[in-house]
Amino acid sequence: MLLLGAALLLTSLLGPVFYSSLPLSTWFTISGSRPDLPAGPYTGLQITRLLNQWAAGPYAWFAFGWLIVCAAAALAISGIGERIRNFGTSGILALLFYAVFLFLAAYQSNQQAPSGNAAISVGYGFVLAVVSCVLIEAGARLPGAVPVRRHAPAAGAGQEKP
Repeated sequence: MLLLGAALLLTSLLGPVFYSSLPLSTWFTISGSRPDLPAGPYTGLQITRLLNQWAAGPYAWFAFGWLIVCAAAALAISGIGERIRNFGTSGILALLFYAVFLFLAAYQSNQQAPSGNAAISVGYGFVLAVVSCVLIEAGARLPGAVPVRRHAPAAGAGQEKP
């Protein structure tokens, strides 16, 4: 589950860079006639750039970077066998940041001028990113997902008494 979640998250984040015609690459679609929110489909990288323009800072890049850290942590958890929880949950919170901030940007844009409007719809790539974070968290919490190290028996244990 961890490897599947990490692969899906990396595909959702970086898939459009390598395969521009990837069908699950659209995170959000913006429609309307607002010049500050150009209409069209947006991938994870494109929506990060747009949110950075709105926030006038690199805040969305921190969320994007954290999602890559979540995927790397899932790979590490599955590879080395350590239990590290809440990376999937923190990835979902980072994705929630994207959604809330984008919906607030559209709302603010609609309030500034009565002419024109902006509407946001969620794409399959965003849903895929959320599902992959859920898989990462579920895989990290599975009881048998990580091999347990055996401890050496205590001195004198297992010896028979005369």
